[in-house]
Amino acid sequence: MLYELKKAKPPTFDGEMNKSEDAESWLLRMNKFFRLHDYSENMKSKITTLSLKGKTNISWEYVKNVRGVKEEKLTWDDFERIFRKKYLSQRNFDGKAKDVGFNPV
Repeated sequence: MLYELKKAKPPTFDGEMNKSEDAESWLLRMNKFFRLHDYSENMKSKITTLSLKGKTNISWEYVKNVRGVKEEKLTWDDFERIFRKKYLSQRNFDGKAKDVGFNPV
């Protein structure tokens, strides 16, 4: 399994740019990666957490410890929800919507 994972090269995310577009792009690439591979929901979350680099990895360890997240029970949907809350907040969405001329009623 480890050899297969190294060969497949899932996308990584370091959060250095700290732009919501980068975070959204990474999530889209991860979803595409998972469509190509038949992993369990828990394996998806494990692959994802291994794909975090730099400050993002440190931040994940902090969030995991504070929230008491058990990686052996974490699903991809759980991880994605936590990640979106951290990197794709409403403020980031509002800024992006304004950039493309979208004004919610």
